[in-house]
Amino acid sequence: MKRTIFYILLLALCSCAVQRATTSEEFAKDVQKDIPFKVNELKAVSGHDNTYSFRSDDYIGLLPDYEVDSEGASMIFQTTFAPTHHTQPTNVIWRNIVINKRDKRVLCIDRLVKDNRTFGYVYVLQSETARYSDSGTFHWDVSNPKLLLNVSDAIEGMSELSITTLNTLTK
Repeated sequence: MKRTIFYILLLALCSCAVQRATTSEEFAKDVQKDIPFKVNELKAVSGHDNTYSFRSDDYIGLLPDYEVDSEGASMIFQTTFAPTHHTQPTNVIWRNIVINKRDKRVLCIDRLVKDNRTFGYVYVLQSETARYSDSGTFHWDVSNPKLLLNVSDAIEGMSELSITTLNTLTK
């Protein structure tokens, strides 16, 4: 009898120590907390893994880290020379990179403007953590500075949706 109670208590303690993986809705809420501006809506884009669309009813004036043109070429926005403009033109994508070292997550936020409203896409690179895990894919620490080149290549491969949308808007 004592042994049975001991095993039940041991199982209860072990089950409390195991963290469950978050649902996709909880993960989206965590991602939204990392975005450095307010968005009205963040939705997963079907057919594109770890990609979310967002919209804001207002213009977001946060200066970008990069500008991306319709060909996909990215240019550093903030250089030793002052930027030539402080408002986003409609024919470029403004891109910000957010690194969350605690959750081992990198966000690539692409913003587009139409009719003085901002919308765009958030591409998420997520390392495997106890809180969120996609067991079917290969994982590496995206927040490690030594793997910067890998992060860059992954972001470049993911950003086709933004470029396609920009080309649709500018035609």
